[in-house]
Amino acid sequence: MREDAITPRLAVIIRDDDISACTRPDTLQALYGGLWAQNNPVCLAVVPFLSEHVPRLVDCSDPDPSLWPFLCDLAAAGRAEIALHGCRHAPGEWTGSDPVALRRLLDDGLARLETLLPATEGMPVRTFIPPHEHFSPAARDLLIERGLNICTTSANMFPPGRLGWLAYRLRLRLGRPGFYPAVRRGSSCLFAADTYLFTPDTSPAACLRRAQRAAGFCTRFGYPLVVVNHHWHFFDSAGLLAAWREFVAALTARNDVTFTTFAAYASPQ
Repeated sequence: MREDAITPRLAVIIRDDDISACTRPDTLQALYGGLWAQNNPVCLAVVPFLSEHVPRLVDCSDPDPSLWPFLCDLAAAGRAEIALHGCRHAPGEWTGSDPVALRRLLDDGLARLETLLPATEGMPVRTFIPPHEHFSPAARDLLIERGLNICTTSANMFPPGRLGWLAYRLRLRLGRPGFYPAVRRGSSCLFAADTYLFTPDTSPAACLRRAQRAAGFCTRFGYPLVVVNHHWHFFDSAGLLAAWREFVAALTARNDVTFTTFAAYASPQ
């Protein structure tokens, strides 16, 4: 078969941020239950320590003890990748340059997740999601040294010079898709995704169109489509939830789509 006759395929990684002790399992089930019913995984970025800095749904300010067993069951069944999403989600938490302090933050976060999710022993955390999409070069280098995959915006991952910033802002203004190939650094894999597809500040119809364009772009160029969600965005707008479900239904109906995780995508083939 000629190389140009090979059917393009699309790898989709769904990442949901700000999972915390106050997250309700039923909200995650409402968003991702259709995917989980077909054994498709979702990356759940967990804030390990209870904190006032974590955005959450209205009336969801108390911890829900059923969350941790729920996450353990998902991970054990291969339906969830558990990622570390900082420690307390505080602004500036990972922007320092002191390697000792950063190492302590990382070790504390990983140890806390091991305590909260004991049933996932043997499935170590392999992925880090910077809180507020912001961390320092020193933090990035530590995470790479420790072999963790990272997903954040391209400008955060690879800080550009002045001309690079202008080009980056121009791409955003022109509505470019904002997705890139994964980059390997040692045993780590760096995933850059600049565009959030489903957001409450955009109409549900426009979100759906944006997601469809992104899926087409990533299929054409062979990039992974990283869909970054915040579960607490979807339950203030029935329209946004409906748009999300329409998008997922279209993806699952295709025979060229594979749902995967950062850790699985980064694993040597």
